[in-house]
Order: sequence, then C-alpha cells, then structure tokens
Amino acid sequence: MEKSTKRIKIQLPDSILSQIFSKLGLKDLVKTSAFSKLWRHEWQLRTHLNFDHHDMFDNNKVKGLPRPFALLQGFQSEFVTRLDQFMLHYQGDIIDSIRVKCPLCNKHSDVIGRLFSKGIAKGAKRIELLLSYQNSYCSDLKPFEFSFDILSETDTLTYLHLQSCYPKLPMEFSGLKNLRTLVLQLVPVRQNDLESLFSNCIYLVDFTLDACTFLTDLKIISPTLFRLNIINCPVIKNLRKKKIDIIASNLSSIEYSCNGSVHSMNIEAPMLSKFSFRGRKIYKPVGFSGLKNVTTIVVDGVREILQPTNMVSLLFSECPQLEDVTFMNCKEIDDTNITSPNLRHLKIIDCGSTQRIDINALNLASFEYRGHARRNISITAPMLSRVFWDAARRVNDPHPFGPIKSLQHIENLAIGINTSQVLVDGLIALMVVVGLNGILFMRSLKMKYLNNVSL
Repeated sequence: MEKSTKRIKIQLPDSILSQIFSKLGLKDLVKTSAFSKLWRHEWQLRTHLNFDHHDMFDNNKVKGLPRPFALLQGFQSEFVTRLDQFMLHYQGDIIDSIRVKCPLCNKHSDVIGRLFSKGIAKGAKRIELLLSYQNSYCSDLKPFEFSFDILSETDTLTYLHLQSCYPKLPMEFSGLKNLRTLVLQLVPVRQNDLESLFSNCIYLVDFTLDACTFLTDLKIISPTLFRLNIINCPVIKNLRKKKIDIIASNLSSIEYSCNGSVHSMNIEAPMLSKFSFRGRKIYKPVGFSGLKNVTTIVVDGVREILQPTNMVSLLFSECPQLEDVTFMNCKEIDDTNITSPNLRHLKIIDCGSTQRIDINALNLASFEYRGHARRNISITAPMLSRVFWDAARRVNDPHPFGPIKSLQHIENLAIGINTSQVLVDGLIALMVVVGLNGILFMRSLKMKYLNNVSL
C-alpha cells in the first residue's frame, strides 16, 4: 500500500491531492491516515475546513440532534473535542475558509476562538459560524457569545456569516477592513453594533439581516453597499416595531420580508433599481418616495386598501421608471388601473378581490397571469408579444381566456388549461386567436395542461 501511495504522490501534484481531499467529510478525511504514513499528513493539504456535525460522526449516530438535554451536552463535547484535536495536528500553511455547523453554547467559545485565530493567522477569507437550535429543548443552553476581538487583526476576511450567536464588539474595533459580505442570521442587532461594523467595513457590498431581532431603531449608512437583504423578520408580541433608515448612495437592490407588521422604513438610495417586498402593507410604512428610480419591483402578500386612490395606481404614478413588475398573493386591493409608458414585463399571480384590471402600457412586451377568481381584464398593449395565461383555475368562467382573443401581435403564447376545456373552450379560443384578420400572428404555441395531459 505504501509503495502504491508513493506512486500516486509522484503522479499527482499537491493542488490535485488537495482538491480530492476537499471532497471528503472530516471523519473520512482523518481515516485516510490509516492507509499510509505518507497520507497521515497529506490530508492536511485541505484548505477549506468544514466542521459539520453531520460529517463529524457516522450516519447511524447522528440523525438530527440527540435527546434529552444531557445527551446533547455530551454530543457537543465530543464535537468540539474532535474539532480541537484536528486543529492541534493541522500543519497546513494556508486556510481559505472555515465553516462550523453545530448547536454549540457559550462554554465552547474557547475552542471556536482557537480555531478562528489559527484560521485568520493562515489567511482565511471566509468564516461561517452556524449555531442554530432547531429544537425547543435547546433553549436551556446559554447562547454563544462571539467576540469580534478575534477578528480585530485580520485584513484577509471577505465573507462572514454568523448564526444564532450574540455579537460582542469591543469599544474600539478596527478589523474587517476588506470584508465584502456580511450575513447576520438569528442574531440580536443594536444600532451601536451596526455603526461600529459599517465604520470599519469600508468595502462592504452585500449585507443580510436574516430573522434578526432588532433591539433598537436601525440606521444602515454605507457608501459602498450594493445589495441589502432584510428578510424573515420575526413577529414579536408587545414590542414596538423598530424604524429602519437606509442611506446608501450606491445601493442597487433591497429585499425585505416580514412575517408580521412591517417596519417603518425611510430609503435614501438614488441608485436603487430593484426592490422586493413581502408584507401586509407597503404604502403607509414604506411609501414610494424612496423608489423613484426603481425599474424592477416584486410586491408579495400586500393587503392594503387606500381610498380614494388604489395602491397599485400610486405605485405606477410615483415610480415612473418601472419596467418589470410582479404582484403576488395581493388581496383586498381595489379595482386596478395600470398605466405606464415604460412597463415591459408584468406578472399578476394569485391576486384576489380585485374584479377589474385595466392595463394601458404602450411598451409592454410580456404578460403573465395566474389567478383563482374571475377577472374582467382589459389590455391595451400594441407591443405585447409574449403571454402566459393560466385558465385552468377559472372553470366557472364561461370565457376563460379573457382578453387573449383581442391581442393581435402574439408571437409566443402559453396557456394552462383544464383537460375539460381542451375540446370545447380551448379549441374555440385558439381558432379565434389564429384567425384574427385572416393572418397567423403566432410563431409558437404551447398548450400546457394540468394533470399531466399533453398534446
């Protein structure tokens, strides 16, 4: 075995061996040392270190997290012991990334500290600390406190993801000068911490707050930020929703989603072009004044009626640059008039309550409609060439294809229909479309059936 191993070593350069070993889980990686004395150190060529509790133990031992709480403590102790022993014998010169995924608590902070300190000393560019507790019994554990002192001396780190831990920033923090992506997940956030981070992260491009609890009002101020995600905001009873101010001169996209009442937001981002919003109300807490230059918007789950002006009409009147618009799961919105000279792509998906939709868009090129309830839809769009029309959910409508028969320049048409409509409504409607003015305007036609029926 040793001779064959030597031949492999001669034939394969270190870079190839490193790539091979990078595909192995930690338990399998260490087992390779039993094959040969030479391989005892070869596995240390690995530069991407992934300490996932699913990879640290045999599959028959780890199926979810162990119960009860006492067994979990033993599981954690064994995990950090193996991790610490691995790093104690690790002799590689370079570490590119470190990922730790296991529900650890604060008593394991020393082991994690030594791991990250060694990684940073060897030039780590990416660090992920994922400590999420998926079971309620883990709530008895003392939360992990992550000290940013560990990161104060690094200029190589470009990506940092912290999950389910309390960030502890020193009074005078001066690290993360080259950080470009920061993800905080299930983390309590305070304004003072954000100010310290943004003052140091002078090249930050991507920032995500995922399911984070906001302990104070927040001001996100950054001249370099390009993408911002504030997603999965939790519902917290008897606690005032915090205000969010966003001041970012180069910000291009914002994604926001909330499971309860929406945060009040003030947006000052003149370069903002893409805005994705999921929540019950958008106009009152957010408004459209900060979205003047937005060209792409997704509105999901809004249930907002504004009298006497419709929310959708306000959006198009106050955001004249809109080109790509999607409405999803929007309920309790009055009859809608969509008028826009710049609109090119429009999707209306599963939106209820509205009975009439009037679309007047001179440059509209594609339109997608899916919905449960019957609609009276009028379309004035001379440039419209691509249509997807889901008629299968409209079985009680005697005219399930709505305004399609009046569209005269369709090049690509996809229709979702119920099998009962194929021989009657479907074929009649298609004959009407094909026979418009005696000219065949369609270049391709796709009939998409539910229930796996196809032509």
